[in-house]
Amino acid sequence: MFMNKNWILKAIGLVAVCCVLLAHTAPAQQGFNPMLLKIKWELVQNQYQAKPQFLAALVVTNGSQEIMPVSGWKLYFNLRYHSPNLTALSKELTIKNVNGELFYLQPTLDFTPLKSGESVRLEFTGARRVANYQDAPSGFFWVNDATPQTAISANQVVVQPFIQSAQSTAEQARALFNENQVVQDIPIARLPKILPTPVSYRETNGIFTLDSRTTLVADESFQAEANYLSEEIKKLLGKPLPRAKTEPADKVIVLKKINLPKEAYELQVTPKRITISATDGTGIFYGIQSLKAILPTSVWANKQVALSVPTVSVSDAPRFAVRAFMLDVGRNFQPKQAILKLLEVMALYKLNVFHFHLTDDEGWRLAIPDLPELTQVGSQRGYPFSNNERLQPSYGSGAVAGRLMGSGFYSRADFIEILRYATQRHIRVVPEIESPGHARAAIKAMEARYTAYMGKNQPEEAERYRLTESNDQSQYRSAQYFTDNVMNAALPSTYRFIEKVIDEVQRMYTEAGAPLSMMHMGGDEVPHGAWEKSPAVIAQLQQDTSVKTAKGLSQFFFSRVKTMLKARGLMLTGWEELVVHEPAPDSARRVDVISDFIKDQVQLDAWWNMYGNEDIPYRMANAGYPTVLACFDHFYFDLAHKPGFAEPGDAWIGYLDIDKLFQFIPYDYYRNNRTDVVGNAWPSGHFDRKEHLTQVGKQHIAGLKGALWSENITADSLLNYMLLPRLLALAERAWAADPDWAKEPDSTRAKKVYDQAWSVFVNTLGKRELPKLDFYNGGYSYRIPAAGAMLIDGKIELNSQLPGLPIHYTTDGSEPSLKSPVYQSPISAKGRIRWRVLNQKGRGGQVMQLN
Repeated sequence: MFMNKNWILKAIGLVAVCCVLLAHTAPAQQGFNPMLLKIKWELVQNQYQAKPQFLAALVVTNGSQEIMPVSGWKLYFNLRYHSPNLTALSKELTIKNVNGELFYLQPTLDFTPLKSGESVRLEFTGARRVANYQDAPSGFFWVNDATPQTAISANQVVVQPFIQSAQSTAEQARALFNENQVVQDIPIARLPKILPTPVSYRETNGIFTLDSRTTLVADESFQAEANYLSEEIKKLLGKPLPRAKTEPADKVIVLKKINLPKEAYELQVTPKRITISATDGTGIFYGIQSLKAILPTSVWANKQVALSVPTVSVSDAPRFAVRAFMLDVGRNFQPKQAILKLLEVMALYKLNVFHFHLTDDEGWRLAIPDLPELTQVGSQRGYPFSNNERLQPSYGSGAVAGRLMGSGFYSRADFIEILRYATQRHIRVVPEIESPGHARAAIKAMEARYTAYMGKNQPEEAERYRLTESNDQSQYRSAQYFTDNVMNAALPSTYRFIEKVIDEVQRMYTEAGAPLSMMHMGGDEVPHGAWEKSPAVIAQLQQDTSVKTAKGLSQFFFSRVKTMLKARGLMLTGWEELVVHEPAPDSARRVDVISDFIKDQVQLDAWWNMYGNEDIPYRMANAGYPTVLACFDHFYFDLAHKPGFAEPGDAWIGYLDIDKLFQFIPYDYYRNNRTDVVGNAWPSGHFDRKEHLTQVGKQHIAGLKGALWSENITADSLLNYMLLPRLLALAERAWAADPDWAKEPDSTRAKKVYDQAWSVFVNTLGKRELPKLDFYNGGYSYRIPAAGAMLIDGKIELNSQLPGLPIHYTTDGSEPSLKSPVYQSPISAKGRIRWRVLNQKGRGGQVMQLN
């Protein structure tokens, strides 16, 4: 496998060559210069000692002219989710965990000072396998014990790509080829023009010519949608449509009010007029998206004089009320413009809920009036961090706030602008304030506030919003290895803090004119051991005998939060852990039937549907909880698409290419769930023993939700790469009714019908939707898959997952470009054949090669 060097440098940073980063102004370097260290990482072996662990090596080379000190220094780095207990196999260096996924190297008594040009090799082990470049250590910086307030980045770090043999490259190419063989090449004229698939679509043989003389007439209740449509047409024609109150005989677009279900619409295009009809503005808005969808793909590239609109008759309505996407900006931040761009593409494909994960252990991203520490401390990562000046570096963010995507927040004005933008596009923004776990950023910020007010001798004010107590001796470690990330559920100040945040968030929605019906309060992954040795919790348990254990305090916490929200006209929503519990670590999960939660329609995100808990989402729905399917094996967009060193994303529960989203059957996802997380086939009858969705349970499936956790999003280009085109498959499953293959009882027949539907979908992506996204709203840098290859009768045959995106190839070993030949028939040339799928802008997927 060969990879494009520029793409690696720009998009995923395999080679990090950074400027000097100082937490404070560093003194002039005298003697040894840590900036000149050269660090190289390489994977030695996965499944080391036949165990689920890796063996890797760090080679540290002294690039300075002076001798590297024998002691008195630490070299910090991040390494995500491979255990807090990394084991150094060298006698000269040791590895210690700071907290979370922050570690440091430190010399032992056996360390030999390195002269200029000399190296030391540290081999170390960690849990689980290394899947790709993002499993390498990152964010290295040096701290001298004598000057602990100063950090200096290591500015030469190289991640060594996995060694891949010619045989394994050929196997990868063949595997892709076999996967793609079911895909038929369908002419664009035979492809549907609207995605997601409408309920009813009929195309006739006519054209409506839309130009600057076309008049727009809208019902009084649809003026906002008329303004939106006029601005969209202005992007294409260079001028807005003229408006009128009465309908002319022809060349008119009419937004008409009729009696239809909520969000439903009708779109009628004849040679003389376009009519979009609905009961509400949301339905009109979706009709406008479908009108945009049927336009020729090429219109988005340049200004047009006129638009040829095919005559159609469309009747449509969504399947699920909740068609959601969650973006985590706590782990790694996304600027306001990136959020607006995301909302625009969500609106294009009729997704209607943006779950905004604003806070987590590694970052608090929303300014809250009167609590400036939340952003002064909680939104900034860097060094030093020991006195809550800022949060510790995470995910390679380095020693200085602002590096990569580690630091940042939305001002009140930013957030209000985002809310208004979303509301104009009929997207509800559901804010998430993580509690009581995943709350380290808030905890550290409020500790900084506590310290400041205690310094002013104002203990009452210091305690007002404090989230932990000084004499809590509880010991725990979270799923992300933090030992201090849980709010204390027995402190009155914790509830004052949550109440303050809720009130300020609600005020922002009111000012923005945005709807707010619920708040997501997190609830997931509170580690065992939290609260067990808290004096406040012990006193609470003695006072309230209905709560039996410290772990059981979670339900008490969310009952109070639910009451708080209800008093403000808001509903509670959260992760499934609000009602799903593990009595002990690694034990089976249970669904608690909490009548008060069911009565108040507490909405739950079901995510942990594996490791023996495949039926948890259906059990929740059957119990009466409004349930959103966010199953992590099908809807976690942070998973890598495919195996491969250069492929970003996690691989701890397998891979998530677009076919896995496309084949999801909401009411019976057992049907297409054929293997466990490591790829082993399920034993016969495995799902017969699981609880199936009842007819009553079906009524409680509120919808589907994709989720992009951002640990891996360490470069601007990666957001859209992980998002698209997977978002389109999510939109299809959330909007459209069950396809024929999902209802076909005969498995052989179902497979045949599925393959045909899959071919239609990927042809639509490659020939209509992705070419549109090259230019729509400034363009989106979606992922382009690698093409497969097979050597047949001495010739190389190529194929692609996405027909319509051409495969370019070379026969002299050079990198394919738009000037290279386009593959049309088997290649008979000998030598070093290289190929790559490219879009119309020349941006491409992985370069593949066979000799």
